[in-house]
Amino acid sequence: MRILLIDDEPVALTKLELMLKKNVGDCDTAASGIAATEQFVTAISENRPYDLVTIDIDLPDVTGLDLLKRFSALEAKNRITPSKKIMVTAHSKVDYVVKARSHCDAYLVKPIRKAALLEKISSLFSAGNTNA
Repeated sequence: MRILLIDDEPVALTKLELMLKKNVGDCDTAASGIAATEQFVTAISENRPYDLVTIDIDLPDVTGLDLLKRFSALEAKNRITPSKKIMVTAHSKVDYVVKARSHCDAYLVKPIRKAALLEKISSLFSAGNTNA
């Protein structure tokens, strides 16, 4: 599985990578929306699109919600199977959850527990699942 992790906090990014690289798949990381978009576009152009993307809602250069829309548009334009997208944030307010859930496959609130993350990923990729 190919994974793109996006978070502007180095500790959070490293923690996510450590949780996933041994248990789930190869991880690329990005600390900004610009870097993430470049990696996402490159992955598509090399015919190696990401299977899973985790996105922090609060990034320094673009909101996670804008990034979700951008990635979905790129996938549609290139006619590729959409990656599963998980919003990861410190915000637990209902309005953030509602806005994110309409554009992503799952939502997790920091601090992320490894068991919860792996369970969410498992449910997203289980046979016949279209949304978790």
